Amino acid sequence: MARSTAALLLALFPGLFLLVEADNQAGRTKKELPLIAVGEGDLPIILSAPHGGRQRIPGVAPRSGEEIRRFVTRTDLWTDELTEKLADEIEKNTGKRPYVVIAKFHRKYVDANRPPALAYESPKAKLTYDAYHAALANARSGVEKRFGRGLVIDIHGQATLQDAIIRGTQNGKTVKHLIRKFGKESHQGKTSLFGRLQENGFEINPVIDSITPEHPNFTGGYITRTYGSMNGGTVDAIQLELGRNLRRPENTTKNAQRLSKAIVAFAKDYLPPVQGNKENQGRSLPPHSHWPK
Repeated sequence: MARSTAALLLALFPGLFLLVEADNQAGRTKKELPLIAVGEGDLPIILSAPHGGRQRIPGVAPRSGEEIRRFVTRTDLWTDELTEKLADEIEKNTGKRPYVVIAKFHRKYVDANRPPALAYESPKAKLTYDAYHAALANARSGVEKRFGRGLVIDIHGQATLQDAIIRGTQNGKTVKHLIRKFGKESHQGKTSLFGRLQENGFEINPVIDSITPEHPNFTGGYITRTYGSMNGGTVDAIQLELGRNLRRPENTTKNAQRLSKAIVAFAKDYLPPVQGNKENQGRSLPPHSHWPK
């Protein structure tokens, strides 16, 4: 799987330098595209962080954003470091690692959470944008083939509710498969991802077991709409908008640990087993069945 990922990205983007470092113990591959960190996974979980990067793209001028509604160029500070730490914590908790796609490039050059027409202005930026989405698409395809279904968690930052995490699922549309399979509890109940986040001490919005619509500014962007089950498929997507105080460097380790516990608890209830026969992966299973301890 790791070698096929590398081969695919090299075939799609021959101008990119690709560094491959084998992890012999886990049988995975860690890859560094220019300004994108891509990590092969062992779980039906994909972590995406498109707005935390702070590096420039050589030869690309900052976007001007003319006639673009809600044009934003600021970075979601510390979301890249938090996502990397979160992947480490999930591996500590389960012995297995999620797929990871993290932007190292600054949002002022490319906004990977927008459709192509709104994401970049320089033709030279297209290569970086396409590489980010090729990595996400390949991760989703890998999850579908290996596990039958899974979850994309798209990690962002917001300053509206600085101590809270805001849910973004297009009010349930990007987790349509999850809801159809397990009911509304899996989306907004106590055992949902946000219920588990609340259980681990996070303030969340909207509140659990409510019919309150999601915050109109944070209902989930292009990544959740594209890689979730809004238009079909068996991979769902949830956008996490973390308040600024939750992302501060001094809080990274503690909050990555809490996020990891919530994600793993949710996964044990609602994601497919990571061991066992393929024929078991498409059906409902008892909670915690075949999940790593």
